[in-house]
Amino acid sequence: MEEVNKISPGLYEVKWKSGGKSLAAVGITANGTRWLAPTNWVTIITDPSKAYRAWAKVESVRSIKNG
Repeated sequence: MEEVNKISPGLYEVKWKSGGKSLAAVGITANGTRWLAPTNWVTIITDPSKAYRAWAKVESVRSIKNG
């Protein structure tokens, strides 16, 4: 989880350990937890224990930058 806390807020391509990719937004809650909101999910996970489980499924993230 320490590596996750180094990710800056922004838009990312997420590669899942189970295979496949998603476009996702990453943000920071008031307590510093990184939330993850893949565009193909219907909810944003902000609860730290649930966020940890979601991040555990991520193999890698790649920043999406304009231009």
